Amino acid sequence: MIYFDNAATSGYKPPEVIDAVNYAMENLSANPGRSGHKLSVAAMMQTANARNAVAELVNAETPDNVVFSLNCTSALNLAILGSIKRGCHIISSLSEHNSILRPLCELKQRRLIDVTFLVPDYENKISPYDVEKAIRRNTTLVVLGHVSNVTGAEHDIETIGKIAKRNRLTFIVDGAQSVGYTAVDMQRQNIDLLAFPAHKGLHGIMGLGCLCFKEDAKPQPIIYGGTGTDSHMLTQPTTSPEAYESGTQNLPAIAGLVGAIEWYKRTGEANGEIRRDLAKMIFDGLHTVHGVNVVSSPNFNSGIVSFYLDNMDSLMTSDVLNDKYDIACRAGLHCAPLIHKHLGTEKQGLVRVSVSAENTKEEVYAFLNAVDDISKY
Repeated sequence: MIYFDNAATSGYKPPEVIDAVNYAMENLSANPGRSGHKLSVAAMMQTANARNAVAELVNAETPDNVVFSLNCTSALNLAILGSIKRGCHIISSLSEHNSILRPLCELKQRRLIDVTFLVPDYENKISPYDVEKAIRRNTTLVVLGHVSNVTGAEHDIETIGKIAKRNRLTFIVDGAQSVGYTAVDMQRQNIDLLAFPAHKGLHGIMGLGCLCFKEDAKPQPIIYGGTGTDSHMLTQPTTSPEAYESGTQNLPAIAGLVGAIEWYKRTGEANGEIRRDLAKMIFDGLHTVHGVNVVSSPNFNSGIVSFYLDNMDSLMTSDVLNDKYDIACRAGLHCAPLIHKHLGTEKQGLVRVSVSAENTKEEVYAFLNAVDDISKY
């Protein structure tokens, strides 16, 4: 199979990840920090190693404010729900994934907040000027994805971060399609809370998300339970990271994340160049096929290219690519309905191709030939 669905989850898992996961499964089968025996302490040390690795990767303020969660969605829920104030105004955009849209819309429906969803420009980007123009007296949060999972557009979060800081707003960034693909620096980009998964750009395994936050932007916990600390108390501890990690953690995935970051530090620059070349080949090649409409921005860091055919629904296009040509991609609304409505593709959806550095030029040629065939149906 030609795997072009890396924006959903990376198909390739590096040896460093597999070895770390296997080691944890075989040698660290204990609950981190919940007991005092050697295995539990060793598991806790592995978790601490992961916090240090993540903090270094994204230039977080302190490893203590690196929190592990079920996935990026749960990390974003903690960031958003743990940061709202009743009656506040929040700035977001039409480009967002449902992991941002649904919490915000639920809060708005309950009349707890008001939200402004900014419209992308002609390059599918969110204008920093529009962010500043949308600020009200009661605005407290700016919540944006770094890179659109539909168009691949990369927003200027550094400038937006400066605007947020200047106006004393909390800046929450969804790094699902950027961490592991493009540079993310919480200090330089003035990011207050950053959420991302292990299993996409970093090529870790599924079932793990991260939320990193600055000390003055600590969210309130939204899940309560056992933390292994202050067990005599019936209220949730306030110390980070324990306050945010109730219950048993996914230690194999956490160990795998350490391996993933090691692999990324060793290969990231070279892999980025390969990924950009492959995505550009697809972007340019699709523009030569009659009846193909490319809606993606020419930002190739993410490896995302989305398109639709004049003569075929996107779900059917994806099915034909899968069934006849053994090519895996993602079709539909990509859990981002507002950007599809903005693009006019809410009915037929888009076919999203997302490459990684482990894909090849030969696979790209095979894909382009397949799309050319389908366009003649």
